[in-house]
Amino acid sequence: MIQHLSLRVKLTLGYVLVFTVTVLLGGGGVYYAARSALTESLDTTLRETASVARASIVLAGATASFAPQLRPAGDLHIELYRPDGTLLAQVGDGDERSVSELRPGLSTTAERRVLTQQIGGLYLRVSRPSETLSEFLDTLARLLLLGSGGMILAACAAGYWLANRALRPVDAVARTAELIAAQGDYAQRVPSAPGGDEMARLTRTVNTMLDQLAGTIDREKQFARTAAHELRTPLTALRGRLDLTLERPRDAAEYEKALRGMRGRVEALGRLTEGLLALARSDASAPLQPVDLAAIAIQVSEQYEEAAAERGQVLRLDLEEGWALADPSGLERVLSNLLENALKYGAGPEIRVKVRPQILSVWSAGPGPDPAQWPRLLQPFERGAGVQGVSGSGLGLALVATLAARWEARLEPEWSGDGFRVTLRFLGAP
Repeated sequence: MIQHLSLRVKLTLGYVLVFTVTVLLGGGGVYYAARSALTESLDTTLRETASVARASIVLAGATASFAPQLRPAGDLHIELYRPDGTLLAQVGDGDERSVSELRPGLSTTAERRVLTQQIGGLYLRVSRPSETLSEFLDTLARLLLLGSGGMILAACAAGYWLANRALRPVDAVARTAELIAAQGDYAQRVPSAPGGDEMARLTRTVNTMLDQLAGTIDREKQFARTAAHELRTPLTALRGRLDLTLERPRDAAEYEKALRGMRGRVEALGRLTEGLLALARSDASAPLQPVDLAAIAIQVSEQYEEAAAERGQVLRLDLEEGWALADPSGLERVLSNLLENALKYGAGPEIRVKVRPQILSVWSAGPGPDPAQWPRLLQPFERGAGVQGVSGSGLGLALVATLAARWEARLEPEWSGDGFRVTLRFLGAP
């Protein structure tokens, strides 16, 4: 049953429950404290009166009485008994009576509060009606109950108002999420709650998350449009080659030549697809761990020694012990992309790979890309001017930049008179 109640009602019920227990405990404490204080005041009056009455007892042989000067005030009643319960004397407001049992101390009957004291062989009893005390306590109990009931009702209203006011930002977040889910409008934002409390932080956090989500979706849409465009171009060319090949019968040599040409197109498509997959996977979280940069540099450089030799170049390693916080497979991909770019666009007889603590760099001779175009080259499918004749998809540096950002590393280009260097500088301690 409780599980189906709204959070407002649950908070209100919890607040009212705590408030009710507190009020009842407080009211009970007030009632018992008042009763104890009034009873103690009555007992003090009885003791003081008994003290005066003892001094006023007059003994005459076998009889005893009170001195004429003894006049108890108000509704006090003083009695003197033999041990067998026979009344010897009495003064004050009361009726003549006999008692069956006399016990020293304080006692309460249905109508009176009684103090009994033993004096020699006699018993002194001082009493006072308890109706006034009982009526006062009854009135106090009714007032406390009525007051407690009113405060509990007020607490219900105040608790619901406070819960409703506190949960308004949560309602706003829920409504915004429902609108986004129903309409797909990622421009919706939650009204910011004033102040610096938890709800204000919640609305700010949700809006920040929506900003990042909207940016991610826009980038993904742009990436998908660009990828579709980049894939359409080689697919259109491949289809045109197929149509041209099938226009008329050809001999085996012509078919083989056409198929070899189409095979090159398919391989280019495969490389483009692999680059797209690698770029898409780069956003997936992977556990970071300390990676030996020198070991990665040796392993990847060995894979490119043959390609460098075919171009008349040599890979030179300048290694020191260096570790960084990254993921090994991603770091291999980054160094592979940097070496591929150096082999494609670099000039001169050598390419240098340098490793220092938390630093990995690749240097190649030549002017490098235009510095003004560097930020654009870090976007997918962007290539520098004058490289249209060189095979490539424009995904290498984009993947490097994406992985570097995930590792909290800086990608730093450096142009000098003798060449161009790209440095990956890791900031986090391994």
